[in-house]
Amino acid sequence: MQNQLDRIEWKLDQLLAALAVNSSGLGGRESAPRLKVERHLAEGDDGYLVKLTTKQHAALQMLMRGADNKEIADRFGVTDNTAKVHVRAIAKKIGVNTRAQIMHRIWREFDEIDENGYMAITGGLPKDWDANYAEPDPFWRLYGEKRNDTTSDAEK
Repeated sequence: MQNQLDRIEWKLDQLLAALAVNSSGLGGRESAPRLKVERHLAEGDDGYLVKLTTKQHAALQMLMRGADNKEIADRFGVTDNTAKVHVRAIAKKIGVNTRAQIMHRIWREFDEIDENGYMAITGGLPKDWDANYAEPDPFWRLYGEKRNDTTSDAEK
């Protein structure tokens, strides 16, 4: 029963993410997200990418490039220990212990998912976010702010 609820929740997340991508101008009718990760549902496996938060996806992209904890920490504006926590959380969610194991387990799925599908599961973060990173980062709001932060920009 819990597995069915997890799948329903995942499907709802995909639909909401797809709507967010389309309404934000990141995709149009002709480019509606085509989720390659749906192949996992038919096989009874939700995949690993769908388990990660947007911030974890940002950290994952940096890991895939070979970034160390210090670089991840600097990019996110956190301490090195907090960056380690992000890396450990990624490893735990995909069931491994090391950075090399993270890469081994995730690389193929990351490579196979199309851009629109990836943006849908990350809430709008592109697959090439790290490769094309520049300050100021237009995607900062996706991974940089806490989800429950209700402070408006005017109050900050």
